[in-house]
Amino acid sequence: MKVVRLSLVLLLCVSLVGCANIKDDSTRTKAEGAGTGAAVGAAIGALIGQIAGGDTQSTLLGAAIGAAVGGAGGYAYGSHVAAEKAKYASQEDWLDASIAEARQRNRELVAYNNELKKQVARLEKETGSLRARFRNRQAEKKQLLAKKEQVDKLLAEAKKRLAAANEELQAQNTVKADVEKNGGSDMISELDAEIAQLKASINELKKQTDTLASMSSSMAV
Repeated sequence: MKVVRLSLVLLLCVSLVGCANIKDDSTRTKAEGAGTGAAVGAAIGALIGQIAGGDTQSTLLGAAIGAAVGGAGGYAYGSHVAAEKAKYASQEDWLDASIAEARQRNRELVAYNNELKKQVARLEKETGSLRARFRNRQAEKKQLLAKKEQVDKLLAEAKKRLAAANEELQAQNTVKADVEKNGGSDMISELDAEIAQLKASINELKKQTDTLASMSSSMAV
């Protein structure tokens, strides 16, 4: 793993140095996104490779694949951020709009989490009762499967929301990195607050998603 750690450090350093030397703002933003995505992807890929093969070759291969995939995804985020930034006359205007967008997304996710939490609590009671009745032959298999279908539908939507929230988090982090690279801003603390809120909401949504997945598995007959 020492070799992998060194590779990841070198990858990140090369990415950051390369970004620092790019004069064009739009190109630099794209490169920053690619570099961050590659570093994160390499770390995840290395871990997967280690679990799958266990040897150095598997780990390095996983890191290389993860870096390529993460870099492509990061470049896409960087491109999106660069395109959005180009719409505004100044960095302050762009950051103000980014914070407003992040705040709106956070409000929507908090509202969704609150509603989902109520639905999950209700379904836990209903499925618990239905499983007990099924074991005692007081409920038919089709009733259990019908309830499972409800849970699976809610789970599928929760997974989509979770994926979208993680994409939003990466976009916000790309915005933050871009602002910091360009000298920072007095408004960066507001973006930090929105990022912290989004992370908390993602953790809550992940918890509810895991509960739904467990619930679905418990009704598999």
